[in-house]
Amino acid sequence: MTLALRYLAHSEVGLVRKNNQDSAYASPTMLIVADGMGGAAAGDLASAIAVAQLVKADEAKATGEDMLTEMGAAITRASDLINDLVRTEPSLDGMGSTVCGLMFDGEHLALANVGDSRAYRYRDGVLTRLSKDHSWVQSLIDEGRITEAEALEHPHRSLILKVINGQPQHTPDLEMLDIQVGDRLLVCSDGLCGMVTDQVISARIDGERDDAMAALIRVAHLEGGQDNITIIIADVVEGEPEGEPQILGSAAQLDAEDLNNEATLIERVAPPKAAAPNPNAPEVARYAPTSKGRGLAWLKVTLAVLLPLLLIGAGGGLWYSYTQEQYFVGPNAETIGIYRGVPEPVFNLPLSHLVQADSTRIIDLPPYYQEQVRQTLPASSLDAARTTLVMLQTKAAECIKQRQQWHNPPSTTPTPNPSTAPSGTAKPTPGASSAVPVPTPSETPAGPTEC
Repeated sequence: MTLALRYLAHSEVGLVRKNNQDSAYASPTMLIVADGMGGAAAGDLASAIAVAQLVKADEAKATGEDMLTEMGAAITRASDLINDLVRTEPSLDGMGSTVCGLMFDGEHLALANVGDSRAYRYRDGVLTRLSKDHSWVQSLIDEGRITEAEALEHPHRSLILKVINGQPQHTPDLEMLDIQVGDRLLVCSDGLCGMVTDQVISARIDGERDDAMAALIRVAHLEGGQDNITIIIADVVEGEPEGEPQILGSAAQLDAEDLNNEATLIERVAPPKAAAPNPNAPEVARYAPTSKGRGLAWLKVTLAVLLPLLLIGAGGGLWYSYTQEQYFVGPNAETIGIYRGVPEPVFNLPLSHLVQADSTRIIDLPPYYQEQVRQTLPASSLDAARTTLVMLQTKAAECIKQRQQWHNPPSTTPTPNPSTAPSGTAKPTPGASSAVPVPTPSETPAGPTEC
């Protein structure tokens, strides 16, 4: 029996973001969603690179477990390209992408996943998650410390542990899955699955594909549409393959040949080189010396005027280059962010820019760390800044939990004192002092880690 996919794909900016950093690809043999990250550091380019490499894997028409090999190799190629881009242009440091997708050969289904985009299977009225999120909140769910619903509101829900970003240790999960007629497959970015629980998705995925797609987009919008929304729905049917391959999101806005060509990509992101002056240009010829004496005079004037400016410019250039090798953690409005550069402006010109935003609120930190963040915390590298960020996320989570315990203390039942006198007056214990009041949290001096 020959099986085939009938699919529908959608990708949009959402209701808050300014651009779509998601990319997607749907064909009779592959369903892929990639969610770029990095903001100014070209998250849209990262997701497009990932999809372009997976399109090449789809064109290989692999079968069986060879599909896992093709998808794994494609993800490695994408990671290598991103690594080369970051080494060529350090301002791209922080760019990366999730990848979650399925490859189908008419009999078998292969899964590749890295990050927190997701793949689901809906069979006989039951929704099953096929992929596992590589995120910090998922580790808390696995440990039984929070529920899936609590993960949606967790202050560190955006912390992803594995992603395609040029780091070789960030390898994808690769797995063969069973498939049968009647299955419905769903692949989506966290613009959907990061906004609602699986139960909400399950309640809207049945019925006609168009209706299910509209219902899922609608519920993502109702939750605020805070991220790009990319959804692919595919039904497994008996029949022959049909449908044209579709590329969506940021990958659809870029030339496919450029995305597969390392030299072209590097040229695209590298700063433009200054052109060498043309000795035959009118301005150059105008100031060319016409005699020995007059030439020396022009040279002296030129050196007298330009040399100090060149020295100042060179020093300023070196200083600016130095600042762009520095990182720090500081305020991003009411939350925390990682910045590249130095916090102090020069002549009212900023020398830093945000490279990674985080949802952790400054007021959720212990007072000591609130002040540290407001004064900024320097870091020697982006990895060091991210380590500091994880530490602050942990402190904020501990503070939130501690404050909840203060506001909702456990109830206690008084234990009768057997030495109580019949009149109800307590007998003093020899050597005991009178009752000493226990200070409340607000009366206790706050140390560096106290809230």
